[in-house]
Amino acid sequence: MKFCGNCNPVIDSLEVLRLVGDLLPDCHFVSYQESMDLLLILAGCPVNCVQQPLFSGTVLTVAGESLELVHCPAKSLPGEIAKLIKQLSAAWG
Repeated sequence: MKFCGNCNPVIDSLEVLRLVGDLLPDCHFVSYQESMDLLLILAGCPVNCVQQPLFSGTVLTVAGESLELVHCPAKSLPGEIAKLIKQLSAAWG
């Protein structure tokens, strides 16, 4: 997990994370660390000013009402994020 500073949010990043966690009870969301399988970046607005850490794994980025640069209404974000994480997990085995 990596959050922006939430200076001008159009989504509630903490609520999005909470709802994703409800949909994926077996996933453990932690602060950014080197040894993660996936890095989820939650930026509250489309500017996406989050400083991107060097990370060699898969990165999913939410920037306001977009997921991976594709428009996604705020109410749909948790489900779409969970769906992508499930797909990635299945691909990893």
